[in-house]
Amino acid sequence: MSGKDTQASEKAPPTLSLRLAEASDDLDLLRPLIAEFHQASHFSGVPLSQAKIEAMFAEAVARPDRYAVIIAEYDRRAIGFLYCFAGEYVGGAEALVTTIHTYFVAQKYRHSLLGGRTAARLLKAAIRWSEIRKVREVILHVTSGIDLDRTDRFVRKAGFRLFGTNYALRLDGA
Repeated sequence: MSGKDTQASEKAPPTLSLRLAEASDDLDLLRPLIAEFHQASHFSGVPLSQAKIEAMFAEAVARPDRYAVIIAEYDRRAIGFLYCFAGEYVGGAEALVTTIHTYFVAQKYRHSLLGGRTAARLLKAAIRWSEIRKVREVILHVTSGIDLDRTDRFVRKAGFRLFGTNYALRLDGA
């Protein structure tokens, strides 16, 4: 076999790619990551509603002008995702604000170069998605309770500034 034939038969190395979710099959790809995110989050004690996730996903796919589900794939597997919405500030008018509600990289990759690249590219993709829609500001809600100090360093390095925080008071005794 010639060297040319050998190169053609070798599998290309996996690459990291990002794309917007476009169909219900994409939700099936994300289900394991959504479950992992939920189990690791501050809200893991709350039952996960597949019906609610399906409805949110369907709305995001139907309204790409206002919603984005950005999927990060490596070797044909989803390893991260970001869900955001562009809308008006609750008391304002004529100024869109993107709110990133969910932003997650699988634990398996999170502390690796690939995980860092995935996190950075997801955030850049959300910013670019927002710029295309003439959004005034991107807000990242960090309510997961996952790796907060590291998250803070990462988003500050990405140019975000702190302008508030989250507090929680459990009322169910758990």
